[in-house]
Amino acid sequence: MYLTIKQQVKYLTKKGYKSMRELRHIAKNLTNQAVYNVRQYYFTEGKYLNYQKNYTLLKSSENYKLLNSNMAQQILKEVDCSFQSFFGLLNLAGKRKCVFGDCKLPHYLPKDGFVTLVIGFVRFHGNKLTCCAISF
Repeated sequence: MYLTIKQQVKYLTKKGYKSMRELRHIAKNLTNQAVYNVRQYYFTEGKYLNYQKNYTLLKSSENYKLLNSNMAQQILKEVDCSFQSFFGLLNLAGKRKCVFGDCKLPHYLPKDGFVTLVIGFVRFHGNKLTCCAISF
């Protein structure tokens, strides 16, 4: 079991805030790419595109390369978890334990939106946040 700490960084400079904002925007773009891949695979094949296959498709993506690998993988795992829930609901609906109308595909994030970043540990070097264990 790992000990986790959730913190908010309040003392970043404006430059640091801008770069954190950019990271969250890049993370949102990667999330939307991952959601797009799984949705399109579902529409064309009628099957679920799992984390490993989606990772293979996205690891050469520009958004994936701009993020730290543990951040990018965590984003892909969150998308994977969302779709596993969706397909779990479809199975329950097939067994008549819930209504098909309640089963909705995970949606894309808004163009100007952001996503939560979950990262491994924190290091500050001057004004730069190099690695962190924070959710933004």
